Amino acid sequence: MQVVKTVKIPVHYATTKHKLDILNRLMARLTYGVHLWSQIIKANGIRTRGGLRKREFEQEVRKQTGLSAAFVQCCADTTLWMWKSYQTLRREWKRRVRQAKCEGDERWSCKLLKREPQPPFSNGLKYKIPIWFDYRIGSLEKSKTVKISPCVIRISTLKWGERITILLNPAKYHLDLLERGETKSFQLIKREKKFYIHVKVEHEVQDQPVRAVRGVDLGINRSVATVLLHPNKPLCRGDFSVIHDGKKVRRLNKLDQRTARLQRLKKWGALKKIRSKRRRVAEYFDRLTAKRIAEISSECIVVMGYPKGIKYENYRGNGERELRGLMTRWAYGRIIRYTIEECAERGIKALVSDERWSSRTCHRCSSRNTERLTQSVMHCYKCGLTYNADFNGAINIGSSILAEPRSRWAVVDPALTSDELAGKAREAGSPRFQVWSGHVTC
Repeated sequence: MQVVKTVKIPVHYATTKHKLDILNRLMARLTYGVHLWSQIIKANGIRTRGGLRKREFEQEVRKQTGLSAAFVQCCADTTLWMWKSYQTLRREWKRRVRQAKCEGDERWSCKLLKREPQPPFSNGLKYKIPIWFDYRIGSLEKSKTVKISPCVIRISTLKWGERITILLNPAKYHLDLLERGETKSFQLIKREKKFYIHVKVEHEVQDQPVRAVRGVDLGINRSVATVLLHPNKPLCRGDFSVIHDGKKVRRLNKLDQRTARLQRLKKWGALKKIRSKRRRVAEYFDRLTAKRIAEISSECIVVMGYPKGIKYENYRGNGERELRGLMTRWAYGRIIRYTIEECAERGIKALVSDERWSSRTCHRCSSRNTERLTQSVMHCYKCGLTYNADFNGAINIGSSILAEPRSRWAVVDPALTSDELAGKAREAGSPRFQVWSGHVTC
């Protein structure tokens, strides 16, 4: 399996101010080049890479920016990618608007009209746009004479035939990855007045044999619920697992309280120092979650349900204030991206499936005539099944790639739902809330 991974390496703190100034001016000139290409694409309606290769377009951008042909072509590729992304977002937005009008939801239609995607540079030039450097304008090399940095990058400057050497400060993980992989390209990025290099590395990993499917459901009360599905085998207690996130919740709550206290005291200097700490903490715990999923998925295909658009569609004023507050705490796309990376590192294939209706569809009879008794418990009125909603969704997500939909006479142990389901059954005293017990069979 060929794995392509992008790693973020900071520029060395010993880099001189003169070189940092050169990088600043270079990125500013490249951003201006991307802006010119954007105007050309908008004026001529270019949608393919071949349309950007016209000589008159390249000569015009080179004349106004003073960049070399290699820089101009890299700027063109970046601009074309930006416009393709904009077109994709706009098509999806139009589809949502049509659907909202057909359903007669006026409030949601008004919200959508305010969220119309804007074309690139519609708000002016506010940030420096990074481009991918190829072999003609930059290279990543091992340093043989510099002792304080094990690797450096050599980048062409605005002067003809001149290159500068920029020291990097990689960690051991970066060096190991660069050692066993092949560097394809890199990107120069400036974030919070600091420069970083995003390096794209390609390396080969031995594929693992596949003997089962692990369905992964990303939830709210339970961050991650997984079910291991063996073809033609019944489910057992060991196939169910939950990855808890209590430590992450407590850490983020402490940071939120600290931020609120500093805001009340108007200590803006202290707030500035911790402005990115919450994001870094969330990314750290999301990476740990992704590693845990990969560790328990040996010899499996991992299928994850992506709740795409769940935050986008839960707008302010839809009556789900508590649910919306819980969803804003988690970045589902980031967890999925990290999980795919960690699985690829171990030779495990990871897929993303549409999770719509997965928690509300009964995995035993495939009926949608169900009800969520609580956020974690669902009940099917067709077959009478009462089941944990997260595990039910994980089973449906994992079954989506099987050759035949599995028909399970599924049952539930109250322990799997943290006694919440058993408590409901005792309170109701009705067959509607009956807890199924016994063995799970196909």
